[in-house]
Amino acid sequence: MERWQKVAIVVLAVVTVVFASFSVGFTLGSGDESVLPFSSSNEGDVELIEDAYEKILSTAAEPPDRDALVRGAIKGMVEVLKDSNDPYAFFYTPQGFRSFQELTTGKFSGIGVWLKQKGDDLEVVSVLPSTPALRAGLRRGDVIREIDGAPVQDMTSDDAVARIKGPEGSEVTLGIERGGEPLEITLTRAEIDLPNLISRSLQQDLGLIRLFGFARGAGEQVRAEVRNMVTKGVKGIVLDLRDNGGGLFSEAVDVASTFIEDGEIVTYKARGENDVTYDAEGDAFEDLPLVVLVNEGTASASEIVAGALQDQERAMVIGTTTYGKGSVQQVYPLADSSALKLTIARYFTPEGTDISGSGIKPDVVVDSDPASQRERAIEILQGIVISTSGAQG
Repeated sequence: MERWQKVAIVVLAVVTVVFASFSVGFTLGSGDESVLPFSSSNEGDVELIEDAYEKILSTAAEPPDRDALVRGAIKGMVEVLKDSNDPYAFFYTPQGFRSFQELTTGKFSGIGVWLKQKGDDLEVVSVLPSTPALRAGLRRGDVIREIDGAPVQDMTSDDAVARIKGPEGSEVTLGIERGGEPLEITLTRAEIDLPNLISRSLQQDLGLIRLFGFARGAGEQVRAEVRNMVTKGVKGIVLDLRDNGGGLFSEAVDVASTFIEDGEIVTYKARGENDVTYDAEGDAFEDLPLVVLVNEGTASASEIVAGALQDQERAMVIGTTTYGKGSVQQVYPLADSSALKLTIARYFTPEGTDISGSGIKPDVVVDSDPASQRERAIEILQGIVISTSGAQG
């Protein structure tokens, strides 16, 4: 048996025991076997898995590839975990893990769309400018049915994204449904420089910042853009978090701290560990009028920001109820450059609210098209700016 396969089998047993006891905070693939919580029962689990592995390879009429067999075992365990208590658990192949890492840097090779799972459908929610998707005519609301002939209904959203991405210059064919009509579009993948945000000026000295995600540097970029806007005389900002599926936990704290001077941002609760509360980091634009736009695609890190701003009465939240993902995932690299994504903690808003499954309810519900939501947000912000100016004058 290859060395990495033995390590992977050991990891399988460790993960089984870890989740049986509901403990978290472990590290995999470190090469330090002293951190693995083995006992006699754990060794029995390892022997059982090794025994099944060897039997398949030695007796099956047509044994599978060794690597595929090990990864299949990991996938099976992840599926059990997903069915029991962790719907966000996922196994990344080495290629999938590389794709995930690219997303946290803001650079990847693909077609340039934001996607979200909507029931059983994989829907395009945004098409980035100057990308293959825009040039090919993909639109918001298109539903992807097939990727290179494979039905999307048989994939997880992570699987689908991994299939759509690929080497620059390679092609991918999407079967889509638009307005009930089937279409087939072939796109040539390109290097995508994913912006964390775009911004623009609105009427009456107002500004809009649309935050697409929370890749590295998002907090610093938001702060720099707000500072630039204030220097130019902007008196209020619309922070648009619609269809923002989240990203790095630390960047969410940084973004919220751009607007909150003092107080709690979020509380992180992991099983078997003391709760950790993350406070605002100071040097905030505390007096700048702010409204936040959200919708059902606002999830995870963006809900941390929206929840903190709402609970601290720092901003008015406008739109529709958010997705409701109140958990934190950690990605653990494995010995063969694949990885496991596991839920390790839950987070709570400053008022102690668990948003899992329920989401954040807006202060002002605007359940209509995106343009109407934005217009209503601008209208409310104008009123706040006028009220604040009058109070100061």
